[in-house]
Amino acid sequence: MYDALQHAGAIFFLECHYRLLKNITQNSITKLYEDKAKKNGILAWPLELKNPVSSLTHKKMFEYFHTDAENFLFLQMVKADILIIVNTDSIHKEIMLPWIQCALTQDCIFPIGAQSTGCRFDKKPQYRYSGCHSYDTSALNIVLGLKFKQDSSHYTYSGSVNYFEIVPQSKAVALLRELEQNSTTEGRLLPFES
Repeated sequence: MYDALQHAGAIFFLECHYRLLKNITQNSITKLYEDKAKKNGILAWPLELKNPVSSLTHKKMFEYFHTDAENFLFLQMVKADILIIVNTDSIHKEIMLPWIQCALTQDCIFPIGAQSTGCRFDKKPQYRYSGCHSYDTSALNIVLGLKFKQDSSHYTYSGSVNYFEIVPQSKAVALLRELEQNSTTEGRLLPFES
């Protein structure tokens, strides 16, 4: 992602299991970029569960960034799966660089005791650490929180338009087979598996 950003004015990053909905046009993405991403340099989508950063981030990652989990108790976590990032000096220095440095430092990205399973969301209050660490997503959220002083409105998509769908692996494989068949033969299409 960092390399791509250095070679482009901006990047629109989607993890491989996301697809744009059929009604989403180039104009709607351009408008999203112009209206939301361009001003602050980054746009991310919130987690559906509305977890605060503190609930999915190991305390040692906060220590790595010289901050306290209490600063993130009420900051809603965003996904690292869908991002629009603009190529600016500020984004490089204050977001991408610390995010990558953390990813390359085991004590930051994978602190002792961190795990991604066994989440306990029944803990009260909800902002307490759930026992699940979100690794690169947690690092991104801390970096964003620090840069924007815990004000997620500067980088979180809050509109009502749904742009994406999640495609299960079985459907993605069927789509790939269909595309491969279309490019090599004039045979009948393979059906989608739902």
